[in-house]
Amino acid sequence: MRTALRLAASTAIAALLLLPSIGYAKTPEEAPEEAPAGIPETPPARMEVAFVLDTTGSMSGLIEGAKKKIWSIASHLQDLEPKPQIRFALIGYRDRGDAYVTKRFDLTEDVQKIYGELLTFAAEGGGDTPESVNQALAEAINDLAWSREDDVFRAAFLVGDAPPHMDYQDDVPYRDTLKVAKARDIIVNTIQAGSMQDTTPIWQEIARFGGGDFARIAQDGAMVEIKTPYDIEIQKVQSELGTTVIPYGKKIHRDSVRSKAGLSAAAPEAAAADMADYLRKSAKSKVVTGGGDLVEELEEGRLDADDLATENLPEAMQAMSPAERQAEIDAKRSQRAALKGELETLLEKRAAYLAEQEKAAPAPLDSFDREVRGMIAEQAARKGFTPAER
Repeated sequence: MRTALRLAASTAIAALLLLPSIGYAKTPEEAPEEAPAGIPETPPARMEVAFVLDTTGSMSGLIEGAKKKIWSIASHLQDLEPKPQIRFALIGYRDRGDAYVTKRFDLTEDVQKIYGELLTFAAEGGGDTPESVNQALAEAINDLAWSREDDVFRAAFLVGDAPPHMDYQDDVPYRDTLKVAKARDIIVNTIQAGSMQDTTPIWQEIARFGGGDFARIAQDGAMVEIKTPYDIEIQKVQSELGTTVIPYGKKIHRDSVRSKAGLSAAAPEAAAADMADYLRKSAKSKVVTGGGDLVEELEEGRLDADDLATENLPEAMQAMSPAERQAEIDAKRSQRAALKGELETLLEKRAAYLAEQEKAAPAPLDSFDREVRGMIAEQAARKGFTPAER
């Protein structure tokens, strides 16, 4: 059992009118494909998880650890059954007078985009102890594009070390925000970094009225990065897979796809291996998330090779003849298939190595990544998700 305190959901909040049920607007890459006529479409099991993260100076260790562990968290969630389609969101917060009060990145299946934004976060600012927790939590619940279907697991994780400012007259108090969260079936969990006494009772209260759990962890998050003999080779193969991506779309989108295809090479070795593991487990084993990879778009039937818009192709392919373009696409597809087979073998060996290491020296139960994974696994069971059988 984890040592962190587990708190039951409170029934003390008075009943309120449910807000209108409105579906979120899907981006083109998130819109589901139409099922063939006569075949009933089975909607994917979905999870939506938002991290609301204090990014002031005292949080530097935890932020750096989260950059290394976000892929491990995502990969473990892919082990649940039924395999979930996951959307992540990220809100960084500080306080008034700092470089920003909040930075918000909405819910998306494009996990590489969220990872890229997380990499830009640096722990700076802060002064007086309280932070703009009320505003960050209000934005997380009210401004993110949460879905409204009953069978979707929705959870926010408030992560920080300092209590909220309660003296800002134009703030929405967290108790009011938690009423909205309850009406929208959004679980609010809290993770306290460090042991600041003024923070603990408020974090506990937010978790209690948010229907979630509270955990207190070390200031730096206590995240343990286990390196394996396979990480370097996995990173190399994953980087080579990135070269099989053919960005397609407007130039700004092609540039984004190129950037995501190169993320593995820039990540720490263990994080790159976790990224590869997540991408392998995710739907249709993608190389980049968020769409825009011509090889995948053609394989999945979303584009026709005879109807490609020249201006949406990479510059090097725009001057090619149709036959030359097809030869380039076929070469990338063949290279990708071979690399995926090699990567699969390496990832299986890595998984076995990690399992042995975990038996020999279990990671701290109260680390940031273990707490997040454990809370989601327990809470998602209410929506029918269960651990995969090994």
